Amino acid sequence: MSDSVYDPWANITTRNGIQGDLVISALQKSIRRGLTEKAVTFAYEMYITSEQFEDKLWRRLQAISVEDVGFGDLSAPVLINTLNLMRQNFPYADGDRPLFFVHAIRYLSTAKKDRTSDNLKNIVKFESAHGRVPEVPDFALDKHTEQGRAMGRDLKHFLEEGSRLENEIPVEENYRSRLLDLIDSIEKEEVKPVSNAFTYDGWQA
Repeated sequence: MSDSVYDPWANITTRNGIQGDLVISALQKSIRRGLTEKAVTFAYEMYITSEQFEDKLWRRLQAISVEDVGFGDLSAPVLINTLNLMRQNFPYADGDRPLFFVHAIRYLSTAKKDRTSDNLKNIVKFESAHGRVPEVPDFALDKHTEQGRAMGRDLKHFLEEGSRLENEIPVEENYRSRLLDLIDSIEKEEVKPVSNAFTYDGWQA
């Protein structure tokens, strides 16, 4: 398996002369290991180098919130995205602007970690690169697909098969039986929609 890759960040140096890709790598590995102050130091080096490198910093923090924190804290991506938006309300040279990446790093560094999404991504990536093509299951052929409609699969089929859930939460009323009864009644009595009924697209945007 080839490890050859072109990284444009390796071609820049930070304000203090450190190769760019090394700073990025040190940032992420420090967060993974819970080395908060080291991570903040590398982030600050990125920040004072340029606005473009600060943007790169935030893209990496967003990736880390999913790649390395993952199911350890499912709210991490929301918080990191919020902090990224907040920092943009402050000019680049404003003394408060670094607060937001410091706060983000403290949060990510101390969070419980989980890399399962990245592991699964890599499994699918490598399998695809070596020829695996997904097979469409029968349950995907419903009223929302051309093949499903050609097979006569309608709304009732969708409600019975296409919308079936695993690990469904318990609720007092899910309205499913009521909906099925309504459809049966409309079909039995052959009731037509009113002339001014709103019409939806037959495809999904």
